[in-house]
Amino acid sequence: MKEQDSSQFNPKNYALPLKGHVYCKVLFNEVFLPVLKKRFPDVLPRLSAGIIGLGSDVLGADDELSRDHDWGPSKCQLLLPEEDIAEYGSSISQALEAAIPDAFLGIDTTKLEPKTIRINTIDAVYHDFHESAYPPVTIEEWAAADDNNLCYASSGFVLYDPSNALSERISAFQKAYYPVDIWKWKIASDLWGLWHNGDYNSCYRLAKRGDGIGLLIGQGAFVEGTLRLLCLLNKRFPVYWKWLHWQAQSLLKWMDRIEPSLKKLESANNHETRSEIIHTICQSIREILYKMDLLPDTEWRNYMGSEEIALQIESTQVKALIREKEPHLYVW
Repeated sequence: MKEQDSSQFNPKNYALPLKGHVYCKVLFNEVFLPVLKKRFPDVLPRLSAGIIGLGSDVLGADDELSRDHDWGPSKCQLLLPEEDIAEYGSSISQALEAAIPDAFLGIDTTKLEPKTIRINTIDAVYHDFHESAYPPVTIEEWAAADDNNLCYASSGFVLYDPSNALSERISAFQKAYYPVDIWKWKIASDLWGLWHNGDYNSCYRLAKRGDGIGLLIGQGAFVEGTLRLLCLLNKRFPVYWKWLHWQAQSLLKWMDRIEPSLKKLESANNHETRSEIIHTICQSIREILYKMDLLPDTEWRNYMGSEEIALQIESTQVKALIREKEPHLYVW
């Protein structure tokens, strides 16, 4: 480890709490890049570096509580062709790890684990967490794709990319989205879940029975499903549940209709009130679906209109793929 002039990189010069991608950007530019220019100049035209993969810092959602694992220098993912990794990989990792200061931007790096600078190919990194180096193409690939992995694959921060290889890969995932019939299947599935956890069981059974614990379980699943649905209606890939509300706050449409009710649900202190709020959210969702021409009106429907939307699926291939899927919405 080497000492770093603390006056040169004062954390007060950056927005706090310090985001991981900001930390890594400054670290790469001021510590790693000089080492690379001096010792490995030949690889720089082919080198990319970024914050990619999984984790809150890939989304930009991290805060002080995010630093307990895989945050900081080790999140600077270096990317090179296979032949460069074979020739220079170990030497580059060792050189950069040795250059990490004991303290940087007010962060004690000696307490951050791990501190390994990873070097891999772009394809390998994406294949590791997304199971494919590129966005899905076929109906089968889209049907099997994981929402959370697609969200992370379309996120991230570029630190260095003279060839645009990393930028183009992230952009490819950002431009890709579910084919319309897969999209409608996902919407229908989430609507069925909202009916099951909200309208049907929470409002009309658990609340009336006075089962507060059961209502909490249903309420949590209902809120998660609501936020997932809003992401889908905005043509976004829903993220892992912990960051769903964070993600939903950046949606361009419909969150302003739902958020006030979610805030009321958060503070509701009796079963009847919680049931009424869930019912209100369901009605708001029906109105949104009507405005999007996904339902013909805003009337109450069994299964929250999931069967009506499933009936809009035209692809025989999609129908065949979802025949055995849960929930069973094979209505043709």
